Amino acid sequence: MKARFALRVLALMAIAVAASAASNLNMSKTNFYRLTCSGDLASPSQVQALLVELDRLGPADEAKLRQWLPASFKRVGIAGERIKKLVILPRTREMKEVGIILLTRPEDEAAAIATTVKSGKSYSSE
Repeated sequence: MKARFALRVLALMAIAVAASAASNLNMSKTNFYRLTCSGDLASPSQVQALLVELDRLGPADEAKLRQWLPASFKRVGIAGERIKKLVILPRTREMKEVGIILLTRPEDEAAAIATTVKSGKSYSSE
């Protein structure tokens, strides 16, 4: 009898943990954007701070992003003067988020685009 009770309690706890994990996943922020930049341009915490601000901004078109991003670099500690090219990739079937690439070397654009499209992460380093 005690074994049945203990088994039921464990089963209920497992169900509660699974339900809690599912709700946390569904309630997490939406992540509209995927950011790729060189590791020497920004630290992971700076990139995370920029992504948090981008999520607060919500979905934006390319023109708004091109205006908003340079104004936000200083706020999160990214040296905007080092960015030589800003590439914005629209959402596609392969990439559910808008891709933002910050290039310190414009000749790295093709590799950065390939990394951004293939990567499943919000932050990837060249």
